[in-house]
Amino acid sequence: MKIGCSFCTQEIPAYAVRYRYCGEWLTTQKYSNAQPVWHFVPLSIFTFGIYEIYCFCRNWRHLKVHKSLDISPLRRTVGLLVVPIYNIVLAYRQLRDIRDFSREEGIDKTYPPGWITFSYFIFVALLFLPYPFGFLCFLSVWPLPVVQGALNSYWQQEPAELMERKDFSGGEITLLWIGGILWILILIGTFIL
Repeated sequence: MKIGCSFCTQEIPAYAVRYRYCGEWLTTQKYSNAQPVWHFVPLSIFTFGIYEIYCFCRNWRHLKVHKSLDISPLRRTVGLLVVPIYNIVLAYRQLRDIRDFSREEGIDKTYPPGWITFSYFIFVALLFLPYPFGFLCFLSVWPLPVVQGALNSYWQQEPAELMERKDFSGGEITLLWIGGILWILILIGTFIL
């Protein structure tokens, strides 16, 4: 597939990264920003919830570019991790923004961002329960698939030439393997020792 350079109108091969005639850098995005929900849930569980934090950061990064938002995804992610109370506000704002941006595109997948934020943080707080009840914190992934579904519908509004990723990426497969090994070690330590 070839496209035309918006700077000098010459044809550009789809695999090009820097166009040789005018020297402009090309953004070559092959896949849509959408992520199947069935990827999100196991990645969250196998990474002990760390993947959820990465998803918040990734969503801020994608929305910043797509909507020209004046935000710092890195600062917001740090705030989500280390600033109590403000982390709840940040999570709520992202969930509300995803809902509102989806509505603007006519997507009929609404959800209550306040209740989802509340549910998410209640489940995260279960981590502080005594063993083995602390494992209930893994239910924190439960309220988020509805948000991911709305976000996926929103990203489907992207240019049609972007494919939706169906397979796990190499990094995601690595996370699943590492998480699986850690889970096996935890289960062995729990039931054998």
